[in-house]
Amino acid sequence: MISRRDDTNVDNEKRGKLLLVAALISLMMFLFKVSQMQTQTLIWSVYIHAALYALVAFVGLLWAFNFQVKKKSFLYLFQASLFIFAEVLFVELFFFQKFSRIYEAIILLILIFLIFLGNYFVFLMTNVFNVSLYKQIPLMQVGRTVSYLASVFMIYFFTFSLLVSGFAPYITIPAIVLAYIVVALLHYINIDVVGGELLRKVGITVLIMVLLLLSVVFSGNIHEMFSFAPVVGYFLSVSIVTQERISNGIVRRIPAYMVILSILMILILMLAR
Repeated sequence: MISRRDDTNVDNEKRGKLLLVAALISLMMFLFKVSQMQTQTLIWSVYIHAALYALVAFVGLLWAFNFQVKKKSFLYLFQASLFIFAEVLFVELFFFQKFSRIYEAIILLILIFLIFLGNYFVFLMTNVFNVSLYKQIPLMQVGRTVSYLASVFMIYFFTFSLLVSGFAPYITIPAIVLAYIVVALLHYINIDVVGGELLRKVGITVLIMVLLLLSVVFSGNIHEMFSFAPVVGYFLSVSIVTQERISNGIVRRIPAYMVILSILMILILMLAR
């Protein structure tokens, strides 16, 4: 009985710390944007700010976990920090100019509140995965679902941010591909995909996203819309790849991938026109 009470107290303390870290990051983002003095933000400073917020998230999570982590825990911490990095890039680059009207600040405040909720759920996901390294818990499926949703948002955030950053194509495209690989890899690890199967599934997922992005990215400058193309590809490919079956070493759903990919590319090209 005492043990259960102690566990409850520890869980409540941990949730309180996670809530505090999420609130701190969201408040810092809001205060920075509304107090911004420059008319426009320098690209290099945006990436530095995002890295600093990610570092705060990483250290904050370690503190919230009372530094009780294992080697695999750092993958979960890295995923949460990467989520913070991506969302900060998106907020900074989507709201590129300083705020000169009250309603713009109100819109940002609403967005920051939603970001706070997203951060908190991602931190709770990280906690679930970290605790699962020490004991079995019934919330693993919830954690995997949050991991999937977080990876969907990261795909959009990274695609939009890297497209609008104005880097040369030989920097932008490899950076986007690298982001896709890391995001997909982290999620598949969270759902216990390992070994050669992990590499193959990541490869298929990234290929679908990249092809869908390339099918629309040269059609104009509506980055907000084009960034949804790889998100759709990720959404469908993860759903299919995680349910595929291998028989005698042969992936039976490869034709299905090709058909779906072809249909998606045709539809997106038609919409882009």
